[in-house]
Amino acid sequence: MKKAILAVSFGTAYPGALEQSVAVLERTLAEAFPGWEIRRAYTGETVLQTLRQQGILAQDPVQALDGLAAEGFTHVAVQPLFISRGIEYEKLCAEVDAFRSRLRISVGAPLLGSERDISDAAEALLEWLPAPEDGEALLLMGHGRSGSDNADYLRMAQALQGRRDNVYFAVMNGQPSLESVLEQLPHKPEIRKLLVSPFLLTPGCHAHRDMELWAERLRAEGYRVTCHQQGLGQCAGIRKLFTAHCAAAAEVLTVRGRLWGVGVGPGDPELLTLKAIRVMKEADVVLVPDAPGADNTAWNIAKDHIAGKDVRFVQMPMVRDKAVMAAAHEEAAEQICALLDDGKQVAFLTLGDPGVYSTYMYVHEKVLRRGYPVEVVPGVPSFCAAAARLNRPLCLGREPLLVIPASHDQEALMDVPANKVFMKAGRSILELQQALAQRGLLEDAAMVENCGMKNERVYPRFADLKEPSGYFSLVITKGGKS
Repeated sequence: MKKAILAVSFGTAYPGALEQSVAVLERTLAEAFPGWEIRRAYTGETVLQTLRQQGILAQDPVQALDGLAAEGFTHVAVQPLFISRGIEYEKLCAEVDAFRSRLRISVGAPLLGSERDISDAAEALLEWLPAPEDGEALLLMGHGRSGSDNADYLRMAQALQGRRDNVYFAVMNGQPSLESVLEQLPHKPEIRKLLVSPFLLTPGCHAHRDMELWAERLRAEGYRVTCHQQGLGQCAGIRKLFTAHCAAAAEVLTVRGRLWGVGVGPGDPELLTLKAIRVMKEADVVLVPDAPGADNTAWNIAKDHIAGKDVRFVQMPMVRDKAVMAAAHEEAAEQICALLDDGKQVAFLTLGDPGVYSTYMYVHEKVLRRGYPVEVVPGVPSFCAAAARLNRPLCLGREPLLVIPASHDQEALMDVPANKVFMKAGRSILELQQALAQRGLLEDAAMVENCGMKNERVYPRFADLKEPSGYFSLVITKGGKS
């Protein structure tokens, strides 16, 4: 096993900034991960061109990963030195995906990868930066993203102001803006001085220029301004956060693989969750349940996100013979455990939500009992999608909801006073229709067949159905005997 950590930053050609930020962070990673080679890559095109013109060997992530593979490295933890999950992060993840057939590879989270990260980063910054004097406030300057979501920066601003009321936060692009800070400052007339500090890993030429423009604007409003030029790489607490994210990425590469049960929703690919898409893209192997005569619905939902992946079909017979089913589950578990022993990250696709009548959970429990790490990624349940398709609620106020597997013992539950969902009712759909009619529940019942699929059929009045339907038929009805 030949291991490397690739530290990826936007970079800067500003004199001394790389040494003061990126290099010090790389030394921190080297101390934390003995035995791992530390390499560097940049994503900024202008930075790459400028450094190369200066005769400095500068690689983008694709070049760096290609070089590591050529040198015989087998395990690479890619640690982005980015602030949040913006365009640069998404592009990096896409570039990494192309190397998964050549390298065991994992990507760490950016600085603000979670709510806990935002809280920890706020604490680290306030410990590190000079405490404002009387009549002085601290203004942090982030990069931000024009015309796009700056949610992480907005939450960072809230986290800082929740700890100190004389701390402000703005970004060069988007919100929160310098203008919004200038609107807030008059509410504290005692503040006449501002310390402006970059919320950037490497404050380069662009950041220094913008900071000076900010300073001029603030001075024009009558404030005395001092600029603090150190980037986040010089903050020990921030380096600790990046190191923790890198440790999580490295752990994925050094322990047995993990099994993910991924709910892909009922049929419409647009109902895939962001987490489901991420897990599928990061997986080494994607398993798709297969049954004789099936149309591989789960694969059809997810296929645009698993192109080029190692996709394997796992036999899951749709029979009532418990011995046959148990044997299939055992065989699937054996296949998965072999992949996990090889360190593979495995995503097992399942329709709807894994926790709702999913065959996957039988396999999940077998793998879990053998001591392997497993995790479930929830999906949109078919009955939630069907209710949305019908434009009707499943339950309101204090109404209970009862979910019934329609082909098993539906009679025993028919009279329970609750709103009801009858799942996978295709085989007994006409019998169900008759049973509801006998109880006076048919007129308020609706049905959706193949919800979200190309062959979807919707019956706002279940009573209008005159012929048998397919396996993925779902009926929703209100109330019952009280």
